[in-house]
Amino acid sequence: MKTSGLLKLIISIFISGLISCSSHKILEPTLRKDTFLRSVAENPVHEVSIILTRVDVTNKKFASEYYQVNDSVYFYPASTVKMPVAILTLQRLNEFKKEGKDVRRDDVMLTAMVNERLRGATQDTTTEHRKPTLERYIQRIFAISGNDDYNRLYEFLGPDYINESLLENKTFTTSVINHRLSMPDLTFEDNRTTNNIRFFRDRTILYDKPEIISQKVWQHKAKQALKGVGYVDASGQIIEGPFDFRSKNFYSLKDMERTLQKVIFPEYFPEDERFFLTDEDYEFLKKSMLAVPGDYPFLAQDSTYNDNYVKFLMVGDEKKPIPAHIRIYNKSGMAYGYLLDCAYIENTKTQKGFFLTAVVHVNQNMIYNDGQYEYDTVGLPFMGKLGRKLYKKILD
Repeated sequence: MKTSGLLKLIISIFISGLISCSSHKILEPTLRKDTFLRSVAENPVHEVSIILTRVDVTNKKFASEYYQVNDSVYFYPASTVKMPVAILTLQRLNEFKKEGKDVRRDDVMLTAMVNERLRGATQDTTTEHRKPTLERYIQRIFAISGNDDYNRLYEFLGPDYINESLLENKTFTTSVINHRLSMPDLTFEDNRTTNNIRFFRDRTILYDKPEIISQKVWQHKAKQALKGVGYVDASGQIIEGPFDFRSKNFYSLKDMERTLQKVIFPEYFPEDERFFLTDEDYEFLKKSMLAVPGDYPFLAQDSTYNDNYVKFLMVGDEKKPIPAHIRIYNKSGMAYGYLLDCAYIENTKTQKGFFLTAVVHVNQNMIYNDGQYEYDTVGLPFMGKLGRKLYKKILD
């Protein structure tokens, strides 16, 4: 009886210890203990919002910590919206195959010009045949965050397919993708129109997607989407008054993180919430998310892009190479003074990793579209230090 009681006590203490360790919070203490991180995170102007998620591989669960996360408050998602569009592109090809359409990601993809504003695309000097492909568009989206690459995939899928698919599989809750990037001359209605696209193999048309106008009007409902004291318009004039983000893309941090989790750990989700992808698709996506410009011959000689070019967390403020045992699968964004990154950071020596998703706003003068943002002095140092501090606590 005494031995049995002692054993129960030991087990009880052991279980209590496990619960204590698993519930141990590190995100807010990490922010508080560092003077620079705290000064940025606690300043309302910077609109800092962070999700840290550790992975329980035994039980296939995620354990998340949140800092100032509110899915109903607006921030501009910039290039992070390219991630779900790239994923859905591969899903669409699998749906084509199921429908009897034989289209591959390396087939030639020619985009017609619907009008002068919605330009076409028929050339790509980085492919062997010097023609565009979905594969190259996806690779550049993750390696250098190409805006035109995203725009071509947006045109291929269309806003109805993008948003309906992401709502159906519960990737999106409050998010909306409704426009191309770096095309300020386009109206809201222009972005509802997608170009005519044809796919070729050996000069044979495989699929002809007509020009389509979306049937639904997609607009987010996030609050506080009127921001700042002024903005620079298309003619270069400063206009007094808040900048209107109400018709822009919106991609909440929770939806953003969920998107990446479904690529890295699809088996953690019910089948009806996963993307319709093959094992080869997942491998291609992970390889693309991990890649840096130097991994590709068509980018390696371009001095514009260092290998930390779109890896903001941990290394964005540094120029030195990423250590070989650290893998960063991510999609970042930078626009209108918003700096974002959604990443799965892994230590290959320990085979452990964590998800880190963050946004910081660096627009001291509160004038949008003037190019005067504190990316180098505040944004990137914050992202880099945040990633390094958490990596040291969790994986080192």
